[in-house]
Amino acid sequence: MKIWLLLPLMAVFAGALIPVQAAANASLSKSLGSVVYAALFLFIVGLAFVASFVAANRLPMPALSTFLNAPAYSYIGGLIVGTYVLSITYLAPKMGVGNAICFIVTGQIIAAVVIDHFALMGSASSPLNLQRFGGVVLMITGLFLARSN
Repeated sequence: MKIWLLLPLMAVFAGALIPVQAAANASLSKSLGSVVYAALFLFIVGLAFVASFVAANRLPMPALSTFLNAPAYSYIGGLIVGTYVLSITYLAPKMGVGNAICFIVTGQIIAAVVIDHFALMGSASSPLNLQRFGGVVLMITGLFLARSN
């Protein structure tokens, strides 16, 4: 399969997993009676999954200096994913998976445009122009039309 087709398909697949994750997180939270313990257990499962992947593929550990030389901002991803998991686990049962994802994707689109426009955190520069702005407005409008009342 051509890479130009494979990468977007992978992205769509990963995106499709987000509402599934939200529903599963909400279900676990209800079962456990705790958003925090549901999130903690999800991270334990995630750690086990990634560690198994590393072991199965015999991936070598990067040198400690490699970790130390990474930009400090590159480590905030762990805090962000923790915030996301706690948030979606709390929000999905309260407002519905579709509505929660609608607002989350709106935040993602806005943040992505800002990051691209200013080439933040080493990203490629993609300045906001009228066409991109129109596309963002259409995407966000579509999200709000698709959300449930």
